[in-house]
This record gives sequence, C-alpha cells and structure tokens, in this order.
Amino acid sequence: MSKRKHKTGIITVVRRDNEDFELLLKRFKKKVNNSGILKELKNSTYYLKPSQKLKRKRKEAAIKREKEESKLKKRGYRRYEKHQSNKWYDYR
Repeated sequence: MSKRKHKTGIITVVRRDNEDFELLLKRFKKKVNNSGILKELKNSTYYLKPSQKLKRKRKEAAIKREKEESKLKKRGYRRYEKHQSNKWYDYR
C-alpha cells in the first residue's frame, strides 16, 4: 500500500452495519496513517535546513529498502550482486 497525501485533507469513515466503535476507530487511524497527515505535521513543526532534510530522506529510504529486502528474503528471494542488474530471482 502506497503512502500518499490525502487530496482534500478531510478524512471520513462511514460506519458499517453492526460495526463496533473500536473497528471504526481502527479504520480511521489506518486512513490517517496512510494519508501522511501526521508525518507531514511532524515534519513541519520546526525548520530543517536543506542538508538535514536530505539526510533524513536518505535515512528513511535506507530503512525502507532494508525492510523490503528483509521481507523478500523471508519469502525466498534474493537480490543479484552489484555488478549485475537489480533483478529479483527465485533461488528455491
């Protein structure tokens, strides 16, 4: 699931038939997290120099890359070596 900014800024959750409040709240929290509103708010609470922004962006990208590689490794996929292209293959 990709993390994208919500277009309108307003997130609505419609209650389903016989749905508990806890499930409704869970769906709302998930929508808020996926929209990126909280992340944007945290990033804009104080000023960051451009070099610090770049550093943070690189760090987040490295964490995301490691997380994706660990998921694929659990499934049995492995990345080619650096001298080859960045293709995935199944070595089972």
